[in-house]
This record gives sequence, C-alpha cells and structure tokens, in this order.
Amino acid sequence: MNLRHIVSSFSLLAATVAAPAFAGAGPSQVLCDNSFATTLGNAGYISCQGPTVGNIANNQNDVATFAGHGSFDFVGASNDGSGVFTQDINGVTSGQFTLTTPQTGLFVFGLKGGNTYSLYLFDGGSTGISTLNFDTFGITTGGGKAGPGLSHAALFTTPVPEPETWALMLGGLFAVGAFVRRQARG
Repeated sequence: MNLRHIVSSFSLLAATVAAPAFAGAGPSQVLCDNSFATTLGNAGYISCQGPTVGNIANNQNDVATFAGHGSFDFVGASNDGSGVFTQDINGVTSGQFTLTTPQTGLFVFGLKGGNTYSLYLFDGGSTGISTLNFDTFGITTGGGKAGPGLSHAALFTTPVPEPETWALMLGGLFAVGAFVRRQARG
C-alpha cells in the first residue's frame, strides 16, 4: 500500500467519523416519514418534520412551528403528569397513545427516543382525534429497522388568544364600525 492509498483511506475514515448524524442523502438517512404507524396509521395526518436532535418536553421546547401552519404551544408530555395523555408509554418501539380530550383542528404530536425527536402535524377536524398510533422508525434508525425505545410523547396545540387579545380585537372592530357609520352619515 503506498502513501497515497493510506492518506486516501484516512481521509475517507475521517469524513465518515466527522459527518453529522443526519447529513446527506441516501438509503440510511432517517426521515420522519419512516414512521409508518404515525404517518399512515392515523386519520388526519398532514405532514412531519425531523428528526431533530434534542428534547421536546420539560420546558426545553415550548413551541413547535410548522411552515405554512404557524406555531403550536406545548400542552404536555406523556411523562410529565400533565394529564394530557391517559398513559405514560416508554421503552417500546410501537404502540398507541390515548389523549384525555379529543383534539380538534390542527395539533402537533411529538415523539422522542434516544437523543432525537420528530414532530407530526394532524388535523382533528371538528370531531377530534383521541387515539394516536406510533412507531419510532422516524426518530433515529428508520429504513425499516425499529428505532430506539420511546422516551415520551408530547402534544402541542394552537394557542388560544388571551382575554387581552380578545378585548383589543373587539375594540378594533368597534372602532371600524364607528368609522363606517360616520362615513355613511355623511
């Protein structure tokens, strides 16, 4: 083996070791859509994003943002005693969560395993969704192989305007109405 082959082999090894966990394209790249049970196994599924390195609960991420759909506020996690989920499922690679209240409209369901998480956007419509199937294929391993054991799930919903916001909005509507009436008189 000559020096050029040794340098080339070392460069390839260094590039492999230094590459970020989710960089590049290829069959081993993990996509949140690899989570078959979460994406196709639930009514109302719209899209997903991830995986992302980090945590989704315990005040580390209070807002989830989906391009074109806005921001969603953290409501609770399966492991924090918030009462959002009826059970705390962890350590498994698939299962089903039940929510204490059916979720209507747009909401985000997050899954965390290992050191990463993925977020899934759903539309519960007017009737709501109260059970969500999941698997961890779209968190870190993917490609048809079971992901890590689930750490916890999280729920994010659209923010409800605070009373001050409603008061400001009603005041603005009242002012516009008064202006229109004045213009009509004369």
